[in-house]
Amino acid sequence: MNKGGLKMDYSLTIWSVASFVETSVKDKMDYKDLEKIVGFSYRHIREVFKESTGISLAKYMLIRRISNTAFEIVHTKESLTEIAANYHFSSYDSFTRAFKRITGMMPSRFRKQSCKVGRRRLFMGMYAPVIYRDEEYFMISQPILEVTDKMKSVEKNNGTCILYGVPKVAYTYEECTPFPTVLKACLNYMGQTTDYAYIMAATGAAFRLRWNLNYWDGGNVDIMNVYNEPYKAFEKGFAAAGRSYKILTRDQGDKASFIQLITSEIDQGSPVIALGIIGPPEACVITGYQDNGHKILGWNCFQDNMEFNKGVTYHQCGYFICDNWWENKETIALMAIGEQQVEKTGIKEMVKNAIQIMTNKKITHIDPLTKNIRNELAGGQDAYDAWANAISHEQEFPQNAILPMLIERLMCQNDAQVMIAEGRSYAACFTEYIGKCHPNLAEKCHHVADLFRKEAKCAMDMDVIKGGFEQHEEASKRFADSEVRKKIVTLIQQAKAYDLQARQGLEEILEML
Repeated sequence: MNKGGLKMDYSLTIWSVASFVETSVKDKMDYKDLEKIVGFSYRHIREVFKESTGISLAKYMLIRRISNTAFEIVHTKESLTEIAANYHFSSYDSFTRAFKRITGMMPSRFRKQSCKVGRRRLFMGMYAPVIYRDEEYFMISQPILEVTDKMKSVEKNNGTCILYGVPKVAYTYEECTPFPTVLKACLNYMGQTTDYAYIMAATGAAFRLRWNLNYWDGGNVDIMNVYNEPYKAFEKGFAAAGRSYKILTRDQGDKASFIQLITSEIDQGSPVIALGIIGPPEACVITGYQDNGHKILGWNCFQDNMEFNKGVTYHQCGYFICDNWWENKETIALMAIGEQQVEKTGIKEMVKNAIQIMTNKKITHIDPLTKNIRNELAGGQDAYDAWANAISHEQEFPQNAILPMLIERLMCQNDAQVMIAEGRSYAACFTEYIGKCHPNLAEKCHHVADLFRKEAKCAMDMDVIKGGFEQHEEASKRFADSEVRKKIVTLIQQAKAYDLQARQGLEEILEML
């Protein structure tokens, strides 16, 4: 690594490795993926990491896993065995041994003593759980900070500008809705700590369930379907963060105007949120450009999906590089994040908005050019009925059905589950947050949060019935079984009942705020 007396700057490599570890901490890490992102062999990566930080990569990975489990031990009510399983420890005993090795105490004692664990800046662009000891970072934060802070945060030369350190965005078990993930990543990079659960609640995504009334729609889950006005969820996210913003849509501009906005924002050090670029019109983050904006770099939830990433290449730090982004007709908008404002959306306004989302029976989208109805989706309690009715019709699941048809129906089922399982889990978090802000409402908020969690569990139990969340031939055929769907309908009706009770509870909370 130090050949010919020249010492290479590996700060970008360390940042890439640390980012990979943090975003994969709940997964079974595949070292080949790490090699692909960093561009070195795993052996070389280990050598570089050890020499640069003084910590072995294996120990760093273990410390990050333990730090994340410690956060859940202190801040959630999940059992210790569930937490151990979630982080892929081979057994509960191996988890407790590893936990004691890093923290000096058993997990049960750690929870009983309510040891201090919080989210702090781990390294440039990443806020993550850390264990405190005497108000200082525990174990590894400082060495990583010292190395990554040397990294050139902006690369700028003729026709190129790249912002390094923007946190990676991807679909994960805990974050399934792209826009809140993307907004959180951008704001964290810009120095504003923002919680995913808070953005889920602020945008209304935590309280939504939508089902197309006219056809099987793989876009039911799209955050643009929360309101009659497609961009309203984004606007509410920016307002809750206390940020001004600018939205440029495809029908308002051309490629040149898109490039102008991208380059001007990146040149000022601000990442840009886009809808589309790679794959469908879901939110992604643009972190840089090359060739005067004709090539753009960033993070996209579909950048590794072979169905959508034709022609995509990768930067050393993992960013995608895409030059056919405008040719993708699903690239429909850019969003520039403006200055921080003093006033943010208040809790009362957010609760009122949540109730409206859970009450609204129909979402209607009008085509801005033709003025014709483009989409009609059931919302509120009616969405549960529309969902249950759709999967109950036997003619929709004929015995001779072709596989693409069955996969389409399963995808719609899974998307509805995500809206409930993920959404109501974060609705519960937000409701508990209200109780912390208003102690006189704590008991009522806890009750409503419990209803949201029960509703989320209904969606999770659907996976047990249909044998998992995967979308493949075997899973599609299992979902087509009428007995399986009947059991799922029962859970949909249970979820509907919990949602109504939770909404009524929110209405009572609103009256007391």
